[in-house]
Amino acid sequence: MKPLTIAFCALVGMLAVGCQERTNRAVGGKDAIVDSQSPASGESTRQERPVVIAYYFHRTLRCAGCLAIEARAAAAIEKYFAEQLADGRLVWMPFNVDEPGGEDYQKEFDLSFNSLVLSKTQDGRSIEHAKLDNVWSLAGNPVQFDDYVKNEVRRFLNE
Repeated sequence: MKPLTIAFCALVGMLAVGCQERTNRAVGGKDAIVDSQSPASGESTRQERPVVIAYYFHRTLRCAGCLAIEARAAAAIEKYFAEQLADGRLVWMPFNVDEPGGEDYQKEFDLSFNSLVLSKTQDGRSIEHAKLDNVWSLAGNPVQFDDYVKNEVRRFLNE
């Protein structure tokens, strides 16, 4: 029984590391690292520029409304922020919280239902985040929905 427990723990650990690596690749990538020189010493330092991640957190089983909100949010982000998506300043990341690592996101972002969350990250950690809860009340009005998502993403991108 003990070898089975050890194997299970190893498998869970590998899944967690794989999930973290996938998130780091989506967030960081080569373009997110900036070389700069320290003005005081002239020494080169590596600094990660802020990246905004637009998460859509969901469960495995989803209703038509949840699917529609995810599709509408993705479409708005792609429509208004193609340049930022292309250069890595913005990342769209749907994530199933029923998968490994989901509990960590639920705790970090205080998730109790499917949510669109913006997270500004720097040096591999979230420095600011906001749940865009109004997407639910605006789901029936595509123009207001798009404006809400566009304005919140712009605010996080400091544009």
